[in-house]
Amino acid sequence: MSQALPALLALLQLGLWLLLLAASLHLLRLGLWAWRRPLAPLPLPPLPEAELPMVTVQLPLRNERYVARRAMLAAAALHWPADRLEIQVLDDSDDDTRDIVDATAVELREAGHLIRVLRRPDRRGFKAGALDAALPLAFGNLVAVLDADFVPAPDFLRQLVPLFARDAQLAFAQGRWSFLNESENLLTRVQALILHGLMLVEQPYLTAHQKPVQFNGTGGIWRKSVLVAAGGWQGGGTASVTEDMDLSYRACLLGYHGRHLPEVAVPTELPATMAAFRIQQQRWVRGGAQVLRSLFGKLRGGQLPASERLTLLAHLLRHVRQPYLALALLWLPLATLTVGQLRPTFAPPGGLASALLALVLAVTVYYGAALRRLGRSPRSALLLGPLLLPLSMGLAVGLTAALVRGLFSSRAGAEFIRTPKTGGKSSAASYRPAADRLARLEVILGLGYVGLAGLAVSRGELWAALGLGGLVAAGLLWVGVGSTWRTARL
Repeated sequence: MSQALPALLALLQLGLWLLLLAASLHLLRLGLWAWRRPLAPLPLPPLPEAELPMVTVQLPLRNERYVARRAMLAAAALHWPADRLEIQVLDDSDDDTRDIVDATAVELREAGHLIRVLRRPDRRGFKAGALDAALPLAFGNLVAVLDADFVPAPDFLRQLVPLFARDAQLAFAQGRWSFLNESENLLTRVQALILHGLMLVEQPYLTAHQKPVQFNGTGGIWRKSVLVAAGGWQGGGTASVTEDMDLSYRACLLGYHGRHLPEVAVPTELPATMAAFRIQQQRWVRGGAQVLRSLFGKLRGGQLPASERLTLLAHLLRHVRQPYLALALLWLPLATLTVGQLRPTFAPPGGLASALLALVLAVTVYYGAALRRLGRSPRSALLLGPLLLPLSMGLAVGLTAALVRGLFSSRAGAEFIRTPKTGGKSSAASYRPAADRLARLEVILGLGYVGLAGLAVSRGELWAALGLGGLVAAGLLWVGVGSTWRTARL
């Protein structure tokens, strides 16, 4: 028994080392691919004016008093013939957003725009339900989906629509997100870096290699016939809170594909507080688990090539690391500090420090390549990239809870918690989210790790102190305190 625990700790430490090494290799491979490929204008010639199809723009809204009018005006400003552009405002609001929507709709109708406000008797299905309810009423052969905080450039449709005329199997085309409030605070800068990596490196890599990609919920256009053939936004037999992922994969199983175009930027708003950010992240993890539960059987077989099924499964399984990271909060102190006979009997090559250094290098290359594609200096990735490590540790507890609820709760699809949008108005107190109850646990764990870091310093174990304090404690306190202090701009 005396040797069993050190051996178990060594095995857990080796598992973390392998996880960090695998992540490093993945990020390095994609980052090196993107580093050599600067962005260039889309080569597609514009469609002749007579060939422009009817397009419906859907704007799903729920209590968006600060951004509803802006979203409607941006949709009306799209460069498209007025007789071939329909705007559907899907308003599930129960506050004064309704008055703003109605007044703006009257103004736009008087200016000659075809705009309809659609309201439902209840919010069944939340955003997905609103999109589904409006789809049969849509006049367009193509349907653009824009969340309330998205402000597309006037040439948004002109850039994406020609793709559909040239590819009959194209289900959707999506631009990358750019950010109106990227420089607001440290958290928004880190979020922007994460999403730049996704939309300037990973998804363009998948598109370039003809691998399945996910529609990210907004900022893109769907072919209406594919939406119908795939069963609509709620046709997967599961009530997922990430309806975009569910629909993307159902369309893929029918033989259709999507495209991400990093050349087309669609401005949006990032959550500016940790409380709002964690709600968004938990919804994404929870919804991914729901889709995994729903589609796992279909992805094990089916007619898709094995490589494509593997890509889809790898994407759906990426969050299974969260429980391991959460459990690491319990065993890392025993594996790092010299505590009696509990020190592991062996360690992975170079120890965890070598794996962390490799990950920092890979993160720098990956996100540096994303910034380079934007025409920015990749040096920012050196400063912001390492912050992703403590942020990941800080989020591990909350994301593990979201993963478990998505996989096992019978009520997993019953609640959709929206990410508040403030339109840059810091006084938007009524739209601030409630604090997560797990935030207090994160604060307690973070303070415990501060104590462990102090213990490591007193023993002269400076590397252990740096890991326990600078990596784990900092992450837990950043997430926990930021989520409890709901108005913080950390």
